[in-house]
Amino acid sequence: MKTGQKIDFKINDKGYSGIYINSNDNYTTIKLDTGYNITLRNDSLKISKVYDMDNGVINQSNTVREPEIQKDKKTYILTTGGTIGSSIDYKTGAVKPVKDISYIYNFVNNISQYEIKHENIDSILSENVDINKWINFARKAKEKLDKGYGVVFFHGTDTMQYSSAALSFMFEQQTAPILFTGSQRSPDRPSSDAFVNIEGSINFSSADIGEVCISMHSSTSDNSVSLHRGVRARKMHTSRRDAFRSIDAEEIGVYQNGRVKLNGNYKKAGEKNILKDKLDENVSIVYFYPGMDESQFQNIASDKKAVVIMGTGLGHVSENIINAIKKLSKDTYFFMTSQCINGSVNLNVYSTGRELLNAGVIPLYDMLPEVAMVKAMYLLANYPDNFTNLMKQNLRGEINNRILIGDF
Repeated sequence: MKTGQKIDFKINDKGYSGIYINSNDNYTTIKLDTGYNITLRNDSLKISKVYDMDNGVINQSNTVREPEIQKDKKTYILTTGGTIGSSIDYKTGAVKPVKDISYIYNFVNNISQYEIKHENIDSILSENVDINKWINFARKAKEKLDKGYGVVFFHGTDTMQYSSAALSFMFEQQTAPILFTGSQRSPDRPSSDAFVNIEGSINFSSADIGEVCISMHSSTSDNSVSLHRGVRARKMHTSRRDAFRSIDAEEIGVYQNGRVKLNGNYKKAGEKNILKDKLDENVSIVYFYPGMDESQFQNIASDKKAVVIMGTGLGHVSENIINAIKKLSKDTYFFMTSQCINGSVNLNVYSTGRELLNAGVIPLYDMLPEVAMVKAMYLLANYPDNFTNLMKQNLRGEINNRILIGDF
């Protein structure tokens, strides 16, 4: 049997049905129709029927079930791992990535009108994503976009905001949405948030949107999914379903009651896909803290082409760090962001800010620090001659326009 196949089984001559998850020599794990998992001894379990599967969809009649396809309702799911592409290892109790995620389609509603395909391109937890992974993700996405699909990435939530930002900059134009979605609980666990997030993402994938976005729960309940711009979203909670928020920005849309509602503040799909698949990894990010030693800062910043500083408040660091910046600024670009979640840096208010400006530090308004780091990687690799000017411009919605015109 394959993971995701529906089965009928008996325990003590009483009949049940569920989804086969996995088994070993002694035990079999099954997801019941109630959503809960049970693990049974093999000698107490009698499987009476195994249903066929067709492209991940249960086929109880043993005949091919043709989906109702509507024009332009084509979605390609690219799985990279993460909790949404994982299951519980019942030997250890830990969650680990799996390659076969077809069983999740049996639990996702309101997607029968879509042509859905999926491909596993990685099986890692998101802390292991790096620049080479981002480039591979982008190339795979373009391959599917060029064939007329909207693209949904299954991705771990911990670094999803970095990946969404990377692809946001790398795609200068796109013909359909690229969506990142994930879950806080793996799909084989009771009350998983995966299926609602997948449902929302697939429905968003046919919208006339030419941006990279994050699609996750709007609240702790299962009644809506929010669509966040990929360069304005951040994970704000370690484990809640509604962990992601649009920071100082309006959500692009919401999926609720089987319908997509967009707010109009988004870039529409383009006529072709333009991908710049180069990134310069010689960029760093530094989180300043009180008492930070000058040598520590220099160790991180030395030999870097660009450094994004997460300063305090309006964008400040201590005097000794300013001295270090002065020493390194001939060879390294320094940019200032804030540790604060909301608001903009402003280096014109306090003397410390003016000293930073004199040292060559460039303020980045309300740009999120991780977005600034990825943007620097993209610009250094593709537009080095106009690097600093472009860092200060709003390219993908990463800077609030009202801040650019001086309305604080």
